Amino acid sequence: MNRRGEPNQPQGQPTDQAGRFFDAASEPVPSADAGARVPRPFLGIEFKCCRTYGRIYRNAEATRYQGACPRCGCQVKVPIGPGGQGSRFFSAG
Repeated sequence: MNRRGEPNQPQGQPTDQAGRFFDAASEPVPSADAGARVPRPFLGIEFKCCRTYGRIYRNAEATRYQGACPRCGCQVKVPIGPGGQGSRFFSAG
């Protein structure tokens, strides 16, 4: 028995929370909504203000990308329009 009163597991035999043996070769069980996830469009931004990287995401109206520096909160807004850039990574701040 261990300190919590649970039976000791054999050495080298990892178990999951329910006490069953873990099988790394088994296929993962897909969740009900695994196929429903849609990737969100984003731009990669180098925030010069804090020398860090972050992502800003397209708004619900699809009129601009907006977000903030993950350190200082400096706001960034990039409009979406005809004749825009093909690049996905920018510097700001």
